[in-house]
Amino acid sequence: MKRKLLVLSGVLLMTSTAMYAQTGVGINTVTPGTTLDVNGAITNRETVVAVASNAATIPANVTQIRLTGTATGNIAITAPAAPNAGQRLIIYNNTGSGFGAILNGFTIIDGQAMEFAYSNGNWRATNNGAGATAATTPWNILGNSGTTPSTNFLGTTDNQGLALRTNNAEHMRITPTGNVGIGTTTPNSKLDLGTDVTSTKLAVYNAAAGNDFYGFGLSGGLLHFHTASPNSTTAPDMVLHSNGQLGINIGVTNPTANMDVNGTARIRSTPVLPAGNGASISIPLFHDSNGNVVKTAPTGQGNVMSGTVTAAPGASTLVIGNIPDGTIHKLTVVVANGCTHTAVADFWVIANSTGGSAMQGRDGFVSLSGVAPPTFTETQTSTGVSWSGLPPCSDGGNTANLDFTMYIVASGGGTYQINIVNNGNVARAYSAHIERIGAY
Repeated sequence: MKRKLLVLSGVLLMTSTAMYAQTGVGINTVTPGTTLDVNGAITNRETVVAVASNAATIPANVTQIRLTGTATGNIAITAPAAPNAGQRLIIYNNTGSGFGAILNGFTIIDGQAMEFAYSNGNWRATNNGAGATAATTPWNILGNSGTTPSTNFLGTTDNQGLALRTNNAEHMRITPTGNVGIGTTTPNSKLDLGTDVTSTKLAVYNAAAGNDFYGFGLSGGLLHFHTASPNSTTAPDMVLHSNGQLGINIGVTNPTANMDVNGTARIRSTPVLPAGNGASISIPLFHDSNGNVVKTAPTGQGNVMSGTVTAAPGASTLVIGNIPDGTIHKLTVVVANGCTHTAVADFWVIANSTGGSAMQGRDGFVSLSGVAPPTFTETQTSTGVSWSGLPPCSDGGNTANLDFTMYIVASGGGTYQINIVNNGNVARAYSAHIERIGAY
């Protein structure tokens, strides 16, 4: 009986396997074309190897390995030498930790497998003998680790742009020159938001409900500025027209002036012009019936200059300088003593290098009953001012303590200045103010 079983086994073996001395061994084929020719699948049993302390050891005499466990860094793989060169080894990194597994300098990306062949005394990756480098490592949708920005990047290495899509429609492109386009495939600047002129362009902040919008938008010829708008379609707080005109609180209408303000306008902490020599000229501003801010006409009319100076008795002191040639002014001078008496005097002033400069007293008063209007003592370029009935003052001033003389003199460079002489017996502070009323 045993002999019959042996004979039957041999017949079955010969039925499924054809062996030829000169060709090779065929499994499930009678015409083997190589030394071993298998017509069908070959199974290499998989061996599971757990990773511990970021390391894994491959047992001997295996062909396929699946790494499991958790890694906190790249995994160092140790594999025994093969008994013969040419042995194959497949390693699948299935740790799910995002770190690579390294054998003989070749990195197996998490979630991928790599085949090795034992050659020249060590395990070699079969992907052209090269490990996973920056040029061959894919970006994992779960993220990559161990990257270096100078060598690992998302982009192109040839002269082609990079397009980003959602729902298979392109929404952003980076050109080979580095321009970024959102809503355009041909950006012409570092950041280009496209050619749509009837939409919100950029949100700096927007609440989750879309009811607190800060950002920028567009309409025909207008750049919109929004702050705390209920939504992006609300009329903007400010618009800038393509011609440079700015509108504040005018909605989406075009500004009608270089600055068009619908509402109040305020300038805080307006600087005061320096006093002393009146070198700065201030120009009063007015508004017309449409609210447009205008200057007075003709040119220069209404210009104001002023100065404040303290003069010792008998001293001639500059109070206003830089007065233009060929101009006519109204001059007001104010002086007070320590007894709360204040004197005010008005003058006409002409600064003219061709027709002759001149000064003429007009009127004045002292804030004290019984003091007569001033007496003016005139020359062409000076006017003396004296008061009748002024009592002495407890600050040491005599009855002439508010008297003074005004002069207009050339100061060089085509300009004029006004000096004041204190005709009293104690030092006094003088304030002078001239307003231009015409020109030759």
